[in-house]
Amino acid sequence: MSAAEIPVATRAGVSRDTARNQILLDHPDALAATALRTRSIHAREVLVEAAWPGATPEQVDAWAQEVCRARSRTRAGTHAGLPGGAAAYHLGQYARVLILQTPDPAEIARGRRLLEALDACGELAGLHPQAAQLLLHLRCLDRDADGVADLLDRHELQIPDDVADAMRADLANPFLSTLRSEDSAFPDSARIGAQVAAEVAAQVETDDWLALLDRALHSTALAPLSLLPTGTTPFDRLSTQPAHLPRADVDGRALVTVVVSAYRPGAPLLTAVRSLLAQTWQALEILVVDDASGPDAEPWLQQAEALDPRVRVIRKAVNGGTYRARNTALRQARGAYLTTLDSDDWLHPQAIATLVEALEADPSRMATRGLGARVDENLALVRLGYRHRAIAAPTLLIRLDPVLSRLGFFDPARKSADTEYARRIQAAFGEHAVHTVDECLLLLRSGQTLSSSEFTRMWRHGARHAYKTLYAPWHEEIRSGAAAYLDPVESRPIPEPRRWTAPAPRDPALPAPRHLDLVLGGDWRRYGGPQRSMLEEIRAAREAGLQVGVLHLEALRFATTKDLPLCAPIVDLIRRGEAEWIQIDDDVDVDVLMVRYPLVLQHPPSVPQPRPLRPRHLLVMANQAPLEPDGSDQRYVVADVTERARELFGTDPVWMPQGPVIRELLRAQDPQIRLTDWDNPGLIDVAQWRREHAVPERGERPVVVGRFSRDHPLKHPASADELLAAYDLGEGYAVRMMGTRATWKRLLAEAGRPEETPPPANWELLRAGSVDPADFLAGLDFFLYQDHPERHEAFGRVLLEAAASGLVVIAHPKHRPVFGELLDYAEPAGSRAVIESYLTDPVRYAARVAQVQHLVAERFSHASFVDRLRTLDGLAQAWGGARAEGGADSVGEDGRGKVDARRNVEARGKEQLTRHEVRLRSAADGARADRAVLLHSGTALSMTDRDRFARALATPADGAVDAALADALADSDGVAAVVLTRDGVDQVLTEPTAPVGLTAPVADRG
Repeated sequence: MSAAEIPVATRAGVSRDTARNQILLDHPDALAATALRTRSIHAREVLVEAAWPGATPEQVDAWAQEVCRARSRTRAGTHAGLPGGAAAYHLGQYARVLILQTPDPAEIARGRRLLEALDACGELAGLHPQAAQLLLHLRCLDRDADGVADLLDRHELQIPDDVADAMRADLANPFLSTLRSEDSAFPDSARIGAQVAAEVAAQVETDDWLALLDRALHSTALAPLSLLPTGTTPFDRLSTQPAHLPRADVDGRALVTVVVSAYRPGAPLLTAVRSLLAQTWQALEILVVDDASGPDAEPWLQQAEALDPRVRVIRKAVNGGTYRARNTALRQARGAYLTTLDSDDWLHPQAIATLVEALEADPSRMATRGLGARVDENLALVRLGYRHRAIAAPTLLIRLDPVLSRLGFFDPARKSADTEYARRIQAAFGEHAVHTVDECLLLLRSGQTLSSSEFTRMWRHGARHAYKTLYAPWHEEIRSGAAAYLDPVESRPIPEPRRWTAPAPRDPALPAPRHLDLVLGGDWRRYGGPQRSMLEEIRAAREAGLQVGVLHLEALRFATTKDLPLCAPIVDLIRRGEAEWIQIDDDVDVDVLMVRYPLVLQHPPSVPQPRPLRPRHLLVMANQAPLEPDGSDQRYVVADVTERARELFGTDPVWMPQGPVIRELLRAQDPQIRLTDWDNPGLIDVAQWRREHAVPERGERPVVVGRFSRDHPLKHPASADELLAAYDLGEGYAVRMMGTRATWKRLLAEAGRPEETPPPANWELLRAGSVDPADFLAGLDFFLYQDHPERHEAFGRVLLEAAASGLVVIAHPKHRPVFGELLDYAEPAGSRAVIESYLTDPVRYAARVAQVQHLVAERFSHASFVDRLRTLDGLAQAWGGARAEGGADSVGEDGRGKVDARRNVEARGKEQLTRHEVRLRSAADGARADRAVLLHSGTALSMTDRDRFARALATPADGAVDAALADALADSDGVAAVVLTRDGVDQVLTEPTAPVGLTAPVADRG
């Protein structure tokens, strides 16, 4: 086929085929869920195509606007109907994405109009259940009481009772504005509650509203809410009706330690502490741990401590994060039980009693927790897209004995460690060990919090996903008997996401961020050919001494409602520290970012601003064709991927084909495309895959011929007749096919044969992935790979793996341009003849295997991959050779290589370097640093120098510490450098000036 005859993929074609693929798979919610989870604005192209084939977003907007105008003019309940060819359900999905994907009021208004139009057409009940609830939320936030009542009265919408209760409570809330903007499709939710008229609110009867609020939050088992006569905000006036509270009693009750971690607290701290002092469970010690807030916090801390003798403030020297603060308190806890409260939240007076009594009701329970609701200062419940009640991780109340002795401390991560701790309890003691009480015990004050920037409805930041993905395998090991104890002084069992360890905001005195030589981006969820290829490239890069990272980008083609973990092999590498999982908005400097699978850049996530990820070279690895030869199954548009990659990473991409076939296809798609002058075939370690294979003697046993692949039409012959022509080899053969079971049934159906027709008696059909590929290949004598002759195959990794294992590989002739003399080739009907030719000549078979092994090592080795990358501008010198691992003289990295601490001494005329290490804190505590290493001349550090540096390191304020250390360094006779290590980040002070930060761990951790 000439270049002029090659069909070209279009954006409309990609949207059509992606949407059709998902609809045929009967995954109606997957597209919207993936668009929200990835925050991909470009995914809307596919959603519109699924909703109204051939239409544009502008056409959808125009239709919705016209319907809403007609409804407004006529006041009629319904409209004539949907546009021709449109699907109401998928229009609703598109509306959901417009409303929830960004906080842009204009986009939310577009989604609102679309839902209103669908409601006017009588289609609301047939949409995703969340669609009706979103419209309900929007009407409530717009103070449209009649519109809310209309939706609540419709039984067919099946609005959950708790959602309805929240609507009624907010509409009755006297502190929310009663002004309604008639022309606002969706008001800024931040204004809800901002227009509080205190003098009006004081005259409004609040009892009815409070009754509705109680009903929305908890059962009648808890005392009703009331408001104190005074307070900064309605939230700070929260109380309960004393007559409904059980008698508070401390006698004979177990002591409960409550940890309140605080950073720069204000008046809300007093609200939180007062809610604890009001508990019916009076046997409390309340440890307020101040996380180095500074002098401005001191008046609030003193007021909190003065409220009651049970309140004690623990003041930390420097900020270490919530969970370090909790670990500090955990070391000092005297209670039989422990729970926590954030410094701006409010706990119902019966909360601790409820949790303790539920815990004591069953000795097998190790922890209990309750529900919480996030509300604003005016006690508004409705948050767009959320159910107002959910399990509240901070309410976790644990039985210190035996939990503390078995599990140890909180992981000193910056975020999400309370959820990890609860799940670790379940891993160690069983799922039943954590009991959830179905009562809303906690009100969380909304606003800018530790976690608010990392969550929206149906989206969570990739760092959250990474953290859960990395601790889940550890929890599985605990279930199998591994130790569950976490000692924060020891090395971390869970790598912490980079963004949680970096200083925030970045210290301008610090140098450039951590450097990575190579980052491999792609969809890491599956474990197939692309992932196995990337894993080999990681091994190759590490063998060359390169620092490697991975970046996860989802392909909309594999849309799913689930936030799946990455495949196990890459998770293992990340856990072992052999690769770092970075996020698209991480502050990291990268030499080469290589994105495999262009589909992940056809519908990429939204562009973070600013772009912290800075690749010097951006390579797009084309390991799959944009479309098939007949123009079907369009996957990506080359020009789109180029443009969107540039938007995302701020640099022009260069395309890297996997083979000559793909190279020509790319040129046909975009004559202006920038291509590397070399292809990047798959890599393989022959020693890892090599197995001994002996050709059987005739009659000794059946000759075993096999193949494996994913169970997909692309990977198999086009018809049942062709499959049988290739693999029905007759007597004397055993045929093993892994990943062909569904294909066999599909091909039978297409041929009009009964689905129950059995395969030939000597066939064994295995489920895809049921056997490890290396083990599967070890049981074969020949590998026979006949696939669809009219479908593009960029490379075919299974062919390389089979060849590396020591097998003669027979493939369809279409693979010759990529593999050349590495393989034998035959049409399906000629496959047996090739096999027979080797069976009659074992010497030829052995010679062929040896030749194949030599070719694999020569053309597909690890070294060849790194050598190809070194040809990129500026990398030949930077990657000149393997980087030496850190030794005694290596104290960190500056992003390009090891810093030789001996140079600091030589610059001062010294000849010998020794080190003195001081541990400054445990990871539980969060002080100035985890440790200090003083590099000095001579064999010992003088007591004078030791005392000088100890005093400097004990200075409370960070800036004062830097100044004190600079003075100590200037006055010291022999100290050449001070290395402070905090949260895996090194700060090196080499001169008596401002410190220079390094972003790699000290090499010698001994």
